[in-house]
Amino acid sequence: MRCPYCKSNETKVIDKRTTDRGNATRRRRECLGCSKRFTTYERAETLDLLVIKKNGQREPFDRQKLRLNLTKACEKRPIDQDTIDNLISEVVQRLIALRRSEVESYAIGEIVMGFLKGLDDVAYIRFASVYREFKDIHDFEKEVLQISADSDLRPADMVETLEWITVKEAVAIFGVPERTLRRYISQRKIRSRLENRERLVYANDIRPPKNDGNQGEWLDIKAAVAHFGMSERTVRRHISQGKIESSLVNGKRLVYANSQPEPRSAKQRI
Repeated sequence: MRCPYCKSNETKVIDKRTTDRGNATRRRRECLGCSKRFTTYERAETLDLLVIKKNGQREPFDRQKLRLNLTKACEKRPIDQDTIDNLISEVVQRLIALRRSEVESYAIGEIVMGFLKGLDDVAYIRFASVYREFKDIHDFEKEVLQISADSDLRPADMVETLEWITVKEAVAIFGVPERTLRRYISQRKIRSRLENRERLVYANDIRPPKNDGNQGEWLDIKAAVAHFGMSERTVRRHISQGKIESSLVNGKRLVYANSQPEPRSAKQRI
């Protein structure tokens, strides 16, 4: 096995164990040239499958591509990589059991979602929003409400750990009309970006502020200027840098009064 660091062919195995529920062998290796260590996996090639994409094209089933999609769906969730690998193995075993040489991509997505739904609601919604391709926002909203009804999660809780979400997800989860949301985007009241030709919005700009019962907890920009003793430009810069917590409510920017932005240096105060 060639070392990925120095390209030496002289390596030795220092640890070996089975993983992926016995379907793979994990080897920890050490390079005899540079002494660096790395891990390799050995799996039997048991799945010779062509995936039929939505446009009718066919491509070989790619286990690594599925792992990347699942890792993205499980981002910032209490799901470790071993759990993801075990889920992939379950999916592969299900595909092998089909005894087919070709399978539609949506069918693979449905199998994955079947496992995700019992694992984590938030990861399921993220994955479903990509693979289900809901016909309209009402179908997506119905799915979100169904998940929240079957669990202790509120719809807004499903994006508690998210930063960037699609416009479709934002409309369904926060109840903001799409037309209003897009107007806020054009007015730059909500941060947005394009990714893979899809418009994403920053969830924290839409999520309603949490209420802990304290009076004067959330301030508008003008009140924040007086509260923090800063210029409006400085307050807005701290908001964009994440130093001051903020939220957009009905198109109005509010900031958290208990935020603690970095104090001005002695040189700045002179």
